[in-house]
Amino acid sequence: MYKYAVIFIVIALAAGCTTDEQMIQMQSSLSFLQSDLYSFKQETNAKLAQLTKDNENAGKQIVGVYAAVENRDEKIKSILGKLDELEYQLRTYWSETKAMLGAQKKPDAATGPSAQPGSSGIDAKYESAYKDAFDAYQKGAYDEAVIKFTKFVETYGGTPLIPNAFYWTGESYMNLKNYEKAIVSFQEVIDKYPKSEKAPRALLSQAEAFSQTKDKKSSITLLKRIIELYPKSEEAIIAERKLRSLNI
Repeated sequence: MYKYAVIFIVIALAAGCTTDEQMIQMQSSLSFLQSDLYSFKQETNAKLAQLTKDNENAGKQIVGVYAAVENRDEKIKSILGKLDELEYQLRTYWSETKAMLGAQKKPDAATGPSAQPGSSGIDAKYESAYKDAFDAYQKGAYDEAVIKFTKFVETYGGTPLIPNAFYWTGESYMNLKNYEKAIVSFQEVIDKYPKSEKAPRALLSQAEAFSQTKDKKSSITLLKRIIELYPKSEEAIIAERKLRSLNI
């Protein structure tokens, strides 16, 4: 509309058929049109600026949504890893508890006149001492468990439950958040009893202890070591999942 009005004014001027009064009116109309056009441009620029701002905000919101989704996925991976560990620990508790209950049901004939010193009589003693320490752990009395497992190691050093005692000493320290001592206890199993069923588990728990002390590099190294040394173990499966959660 503005364009046609300007064209009309130009044609009128070119035809030379305008009076002074008409000239003034046309100039006034032209000024009005210019002012109106300026206002229109200002309004349009303001709307464009708002649209640009809204677009930037929308972009930020989209980025935020993607970040939230990624964070959720990481949390899910972490939860799955912890569930694996808890499931493994529950199975371990159950198997060890069954073993100790089975030991308690052994005939007492070994303690009779025919019993030989150093045979099943001693077995019953060390199994009972181990059960006492393990019961303390299961009840959540971790300080007491540390004391009893330590005494067990000192008293029954040649028995087959020593690797287990070192391992549960480490787990007791983990629950007490004394990660440095936990690492030392797990290392006893790793160094002295590498073929024990507790060895891969000790490595996995030690990796967690290093993670808790913010030593990510050592934790990752241990997780890879589990997969290398015990590729078919349940601990290797857990280690692989933990490494995936770290994008490694």
